Amino acid sequence: MNTSVKRITVNIVSLVTVFLMLAAAAIIRDSSILGHKVESSDETTPGQQAETFNPDGTVTINTTSLTDKIIGYAGPVPVEITIADDKITSITPLDNNETPGFFKRVTSSDILESWIGKSPEQALATEVDAVTGATYSSKALITNVQYGLQYYLNNDIKAKAPAQAAPRDIKFYCILAVVILAGIVPLFTKNKRYRTLQQILNTAILGFWGGTFIDYTMMLGIMSNGITAAASVTTLLLLFIAFIYPLFGKSGYYCAWVCPLGSIQELAGKCNPNHKIHLSPRMISALNRFRYFLWSLLMLMLWTGLFMSWIDYELFTAFMVREAALGVVIAGACFVLLSLFITRPYCRFVCPTGTILRISQNTDNN
Repeated sequence: MNTSVKRITVNIVSLVTVFLMLAAAAIIRDSSILGHKVESSDETTPGQQAETFNPDGTVTINTTSLTDKIIGYAGPVPVEITIADDKITSITPLDNNETPGFFKRVTSSDILESWIGKSPEQALATEVDAVTGATYSSKALITNVQYGLQYYLNNDIKAKAPAQAAPRDIKFYCILAVVILAGIVPLFTKNKRYRTLQQILNTAILGFWGGTFIDYTMMLGIMSNGITAAASVTTLLLLFIAFIYPLFGKSGYYCAWVCPLGSIQELAGKCNPNHKIHLSPRMISALNRFRYFLWSLLMLMLWTGLFMSWIDYELFTAFMVREAALGVVIAGACFVLLSLFITRPYCRFVCPTGTILRISQNTDNN
């Protein structure tokens, strides 16, 4: 087997290994893989598949499996709760065995309107009184609504909802253009001025304006739900650059030429080219070991279900300043400042996404 074929074979095996790692995490977190539910052979437990993501972008929570032990006068009183843009738009009682006359008192009252138009958090904080003359039925209905909303919040249903196709405006085409430039032009030129220009575009367009990058949230979302959003064109291009380019000898290409977080660190370093801190080979080796230890610990958290939400705190989200956690923004700023003295410190010694990309490429270049 010649060297080229051997290298490609090893890279493919590495890529498949990473795919299986992410697939395991997606199954543990979402019980689905590429949009297909992974069901166990055991009897369905309360809370499974209670959510439905509708084509119009709304989410429906069905409490049938959540509250089968919550009994009204004659049995369970399940409801369907529809939520759009994090606001409750409708609550519909489902079939039940309550006495029709008594249950009509519930549905004809204004009890259901008590939650309409509110966010799940606001609705849960709202005190709703039972309906006189139908106390058992109305209390069961209230409890169903509360359980449904709590399920929505506890399972972060909003974050799991497939992104809806947005109109392809000027932002979409700008992001697409920057990704295409990053994916093609550097293949034919090593011009330093162009590299600086590309890094500025990556930082400004992909980072601060578009919030477009590869991270664990993106990879696990795709592994769980498949690629369904209208923005999948750019998503596919990013994934192709990150995972397929290395098969043809372009290891580290995404991190070097596309990633906005890597770009902003390198741009910061160019502002202070003559005052770098020299790291000894021993220090670099120790920091590399730390990176892989950290990555192993974080992957263990994903596979065991312990603190899976760490993926929401990768530093990439710092570009979305208004939405990002304050700690993430501060940490991102600190790493940019550190880049004045150490070349791309987050990329080289911390980044979990960068680490799994390295593993998929069977490389460990600094």
